[in-house]
Amino acid sequence: MLSTAPTTPNISSESVTSKARLWMPERVLFTPAALEEPWGQQILSRVRSLNLPIEELPRNRLTGLRGEDERETYDIAKRTLAVVTAPKSSLKLSPIPPSADWQFHLAEGCPAHCQYCYLAGSLQGPPVIRVFANLPQILNNLAAYEHPGETKTFEVSCYTDPLGIEHLTGSLAECIRYFGTR
Repeated sequence: MLSTAPTTPNISSESVTSKARLWMPERVLFTPAALEEPWGQQILSRVRSLNLPIEELPRNRLTGLRGEDERETYDIAKRTLAVVTAPKSSLKLSPIPPSADWQFHLAEGCPAHCQYCYLAGSLQGPPVIRVFANLPQILNNLAAYEHPGETKTFEVSCYTDPLGIEHLTGSLAECIRYFGTR
C-alpha cells in the first residue's frame, strides 16, 4: 500500500548552500565616469573587500577585451566585470508587454554560459558583464513613468541575471528598497 502522506526531502540547508558557488570575475574594470558616481564607489568597496583584481581605465571606453579569435574574446569577456555608467539613451524606457509595462537595466551581459540564452546573439561586442554605476539616476528616472492612481509594472534587467552579480553590486537590493518606498 502506498502512503499518501506528504514527505519532506532529506536535504539539509548545509548541503544546499555548500554547493552554491558565486561568480567571481577574474578582473574588474572601472571607467572614470563610474568612479565619479557614489554607487560606483560602493561597488568598488564591495569588489575590494573580495580581493578581486581591479583596473581603473584611463578613459570611458572598454578596451583589452579582444582575443586572438572569437573563442578567446568570449572567454576574456565572460571573466570580466566592467563598471560603467548607463548611456543616456537607456533612461528612455521601453515597454515590454506582456511581462511588464516598462523595462530598465541595472546591468547588461551575464556571467553564465547558457546555450539556450537569447542574449548570446542580441548584445553587440564582446559579452562582457557591464554593471551601471549611476543607479540612483536610473531609479530617479522611473518616477517619470509612474502615474498617480495607475499601477505600473517594471522589469529589472532582462539583459542579465541581476541575482548572479548581486554579491558584487548590491543593485537589486537597492531597487527593492526603492520600490518599497513608493
